[in-house]
Amino acid sequence: MKIVLVFILLLVLLQGCISPTVKTGDPSRYELPGLANTTIFYLNLSSVQSIYNVVDRASVDYRIEDSIQTFRYPVAVDYSGKNVSMNVSIISIMAKNYAHLNFSSNFSGFVAFTIPGGQDFTYFPTDNSTIRVVLPENFTAGTIFLGYVQPVPDNITKDSSGREILVWNNPQNKKIRVRYHQNDTPVMLMYLFGSLLAAALFVWGYYHYSISALKKKREMLEKIPRK
Repeated sequence: MKIVLVFILLLVLLQGCISPTVKTGDPSRYELPGLANTTIFYLNLSSVQSIYNVVDRASVDYRIEDSIQTFRYPVAVDYSGKNVSMNVSIISIMAKNYAHLNFSSNFSGFVAFTIPGGQDFTYFPTDNSTIRVVLPENFTAGTIFLGYVQPVPDNITKDSSGREILVWNNPQNKKIRVRYHQNDTPVMLMYLFGSLLAAALFVWGYYHYSISALKKKREMLEKIPRK
């Protein structure tokens, strides 16, 4: 009996616990199709749209770093641009959550979904593929101290909308991190520092003027003869 219980426990740990299915999304909310052998991330201040290339797979799993409610609007589109139906569920394997996408037959095309985002993006590639990170319009990651890109991209370009695109070719097992900001942030900071410097100079000048005025008054008082 104990052997049977241990066997069942091992099956649960290996296969994972399956949660209720996740509602699929609308392909029109994504920029599809993507590029072969390429993973694309469209960054936004509040979310990240992830586009993965899938080749001849009956199912795929994607690690969920946050809560399971943050995995939203999954879609699958084949190479011809046709929306493909799939069942999406959340599974737990060794205390880690994964989104399990199961297709009715072997699928080749692009899978997209939305996860939480911000101005600091991190990704750990697990296979040899090209990684493209697309920044929001009017944002950049190239300013020293304000922006941060690791490792150094193999290519930096812009699309037709003027969005900055960072490209890494086969960065397997290298943590990718991008911290980005608005293009005009350095100018705004320069004006801010200039205003603070001007204010500091004004206070310094006023202080020295006040001290000088007090010294003159004291000297005048000292010259008045006492009765």
